[in-house]
Amino acid sequence: MEALCTLVIPLAVLTHLWVAPYTKVEESFNVQAVHDLLYHGFDLERYDHQEFPGVVPRTFLGALATAVTAAPFKYATEALALPKLANLATARLVL
Repeated sequence: MEALCTLVIPLAVLTHLWVAPYTKVEESFNVQAVHDLLYHGFDLERYDHQEFPGVVPRTFLGALATAVTAAPFKYATEALALPKLANLATARLVL
């Protein structure tokens, strides 16, 4: 019974990711920030938030932690020639 309870939450997360692979509006800032960090690195001029800063100031600290955690998977998905959607799924799993 304990093993079943241990599996319920990860299975629920994976099911949600499979059924609804795209982001919700609440996740959009962090996901875009993670994308910018992973794909643009230190080229701050290319960051989406330069053009669309939003009305509420936000921090990149959470997105930075997510990007650092997801970075090895980004290189793996590129090596396997997987689409960017695989990196979106990875970032959402890390979130």
